[in-house]
Amino acid sequence: MFFVIRFSTAFENNEVGRMAGWLITVIITFAIIFAINSSIHSYLVVKYAKADKVAVSVGLYYMSNALGRLVGTVGSGLLFTYVGNDLGEFAGHDGTIGLAACFLAGTFSSLIAAFITLWIEDEDSGLKCGSCCTLVGSKETIIEDDEI
Repeated sequence: MFFVIRFSTAFENNEVGRMAGWLITVIITFAIIFAINSSIHSYLVVKYAKADKVAVSVGLYYMSNALGRLVGTVGSGLLFTYVGNDLGEFAGHDGTIGLAACFLAGTFSSLIAAFITLWIEDEDSGLKCGSCCTLVGSKETIIEDDEI
């Protein structure tokens, strides 16, 4: 979305209809992915928690989630406010560039989070997306494949 906002003619020429179309499409797509991701996170927190510390693990997850949302909200507010050209005393800063900066910062944050997850080792149960698609096979699946 950063590149669309930064380099699209719709945003350069202030074509409100096309700009709204892009933003609505991206927000709906993000909402769907976020809903799926949120349910997976909750499951993984419970799965990786030790049996006697599930409540503590879930509480820590929600606390860190809230802190991340606070930092993201404040950070994106600062980016939106101070990035871009100053358009004058009464107009403020260029909101389009500020919005693009927010999307770019969000993308970098997601890439950092994805990079950190590379150190999670879980070959015991694998990773499935529904009943039809296996993304990472479990140890049992790998052993069965090796025996064949």
